[in-house]
Amino acid sequence: MQDDPLSRMRDVHLPDAPGWWPPALGWWLLAALILLLVGIGVYSLVKRRRREAPRRQALAELERLNDNVRSGALPAAEAIHAANALLKRLWVHVDHDVSIAALTGDAWLAYLDGQSGSTAFSRGPGQVLGSARFASGANMFDPALVSLLRTLLKARHRVDNRVGA
Repeated sequence: MQDDPLSRMRDVHLPDAPGWWPPALGWWLLAALILLLVGIGVYSLVKRRRREAPRRQALAELERLNDNVRSGALPAAEAIHAANALLKRLWVHVDHDVSIAALTGDAWLAYLDGQSGSTAFSRGPGQVLGSARFASGANMFDPALVSLLRTLLKARHRVDNRVGA
């Protein structure tokens, strides 16, 4: 009897299952896109924090002045002069306009009114930042002024972030 030739054949050899490494081109592109987006996000956050730093420092300085006035460590008149100088330094730095430092009196109050979008500096508690800060008895570093300055700094901060400054 003759052997069956088919019985001498080997089974079909199947290739190994494809491994997960190296990934297909699409996965490499997706990984590159994700890395790019993460990099852009980190860069944007760092840039934003640097841009916000002067305002954060100004708000911290304002809080320090307020705490010193409330504790009696700093006279209100000195705090008003310091707050005025703080605002001028901040706006000169942020707007890159040295002429702001030369503004005084009503011109300075009008500039602050323009920045705040109100008349709280020329007609409200912010008047003490103008010529009134040199009058005796007018040096009121009160909560209304501190609140106004906080609002001004935060409002200007939001405007800068919207326009991408």
